[in-house]
Amino acid sequence: MDTVHAVLAFPATGQEHRLAVVRVRVEDVSRADAASDVVGAVELTDVVIPAEGAVVPVDVEYDAPPGATALTVRAHGSANGDEGFAAGDFLSTQSLAPQPEVRVPLQAI
Repeated sequence: MDTVHAVLAFPATGQEHRLAVVRVRVEDVSRADAASDVVGAVELTDVVIPAEGAVVPVDVEYDAPPGATALTVRAHGSANGDEGFAAGDFLSTQSLAPQPEVRVPLQAI
């Protein structure tokens, strides 16, 4: 079992946001012809992002399957708690390999 220390970087938006859930996942994206597999995940609930932005640290344990050649760290801050994306949410938009510590910038949508 490995651990990535993800530092979620939420941007300044000029207004406070309350996120019902922030999901941080490590996914196996090795296969181009198949959906990614979640190999580790953490959910934070009731996260408040101040108007000036915030940095939120979170540790995610993951277990890379044998033969995995590409892993990525993804984050989704959901205002309503749903898995789908909606206005008021925050998303990571970069492909970031899990390292002992990784900065994960998020963008407001």
